[in-house]
Amino acid sequence: MTEQDERETLPCGRCEEPIPRDIERCPLCGYQPAGRSEVAIRLGEYAFAVVAVVSVLTFVGGVAGRTFGLSVGPLARLAIVTPYTTGVSAFFAYYLHRKRRATPTDDDTFG
Repeated sequence: MTEQDERETLPCGRCEEPIPRDIERCPLCGYQPAGRSEVAIRLGEYAFAVVAVVSVLTFVGGVAGRTFGLSVGPLARLAIVTPYTTGVSAFFAYYLHRKRRATPTDDDTFG
């Protein structure tokens, strides 16, 4: 194996055999860390991002309404749990974003 071949290949995350770095599925063992449906992963990523944004807006609306003495009743009570939903949703959106970009030679979703 030449030096140029070594630079263009990396070990597979499952079988550890050298494979080209720009492929999505290992030709030797079939390892495909990005998942089978890129569309489903992308939709999940967007859904979790939307939930995170709505949670932040609910939190800001509830706190601002309470601060300025507006009648926001249920919104203020709902604002208590939104930091948790924001954190969980943001975590899964980040995970799916990294998962969608994973390759057999770079399958670390939290790196």
